Parts: sequence; structure tokens; C-alpha cells
Amino acid sequence: MIKIKIKSIFGGLLFEYEAQENTIKKTLEEAFKCSANLRYADLRYANLRSANLSYADLSSADLRYADLSYANLSSANLSYANLRYADLSYANLSSANLSYAKTDKRYIQISCIGSNKRITIYCFEDDFIWCGCFKGSLQEFEDAVNQTHKDNEQFLKEYTGFINYLKSLK
Repeated sequence: MIKIKIKSIFGGLLFEYEAQENTIKKTLEEAFKCSANLRYADLRYANLRSANLSYADLSSADLRYADLSYANLSSANLSYANLRYADLSYANLSSANLSYAKTDKRYIQISCIGSNKRITIYCFEDDFIWCGCFKGSLQEFEDAVNQTHKDNEQFLKEYTGFINYLKSLK
């Protein structure tokens, strides 16, 4: 049996779980099933690849260097979370709250799922967005998404969290 403890950034114990072949990903998913309060969780370097963290409250959590690739973070609360150097490639961030989340603002790569295909968006510190053939400012990107996909509610929803997150960086 392997026991894994999730501690807060202040050192206190938030949740612990013991199981055969336990991982931080299993422990975290179990914590969410039990409605554990993981605000301020210290999850630096955690391997959360493909984890189902939808609707999770990870506000103010330290997720520096965490592998969140392919994770389902839809409707998750990541406000004030430290996401510097976290791998968010192909993470589902639809309707996620990324207000005031901290990242390495020099370069951000987040992939959203829309229209049954993966789309990678690059955002650079000078408010320059590069997504497929689109290159321009954040406002131009938002306008283009709203105009091009105005009849595709699912696609627009996929971008909501990402666009709001980028606006919060200003």
C-alpha cells in the first residue's frame, strides 16, 4: 500500500489516500470525489496527465511544473493558482476560471478541444496571439473567434476560459 499526502502551501495536511499502486493523480481524483478542500494545495511537479479535474477547486494552488497535459480542467477553479511552467498542452480548459492565475507570461501554450480537433494557441507577452493561420492581438483574436464561430456554441465555450485567462494577465 502506498500512502500519499496532499499538503497545503503552508504545510498543513489537506488530504491523504492509501491504495495499491497509488499515484498523486489517483489521490487527487479521490480527494475530489470526497469533496476535500484543496485550495492552496502544494502540487508542484505533480504528474496529473489525463486527470479528470473538472469542477475542481484548485484556487491558489501551487501547480508549478505540474504535468496537466490532456487533463480535464473544464469548469475548474484555478483562480490565483501558480501555473508557472506547468504543461497545459491539450488540457480541456473550457469554462475554467483562470482569473489571476500566474504563468510564465513570456510564452504560453494551451490547447483547446473544439470541433473534434485539437487546436494549439500560442500567446506571447506582447499580447500577440498565434493560432493556426491567425496572428494578431488578443482583442482581434476574440473578435475573430466570435465572428467565425458565432453559430458553434460548443466551440465558443471551449475558448471562453482561455480568452478570459489571457485578459486577466493584463
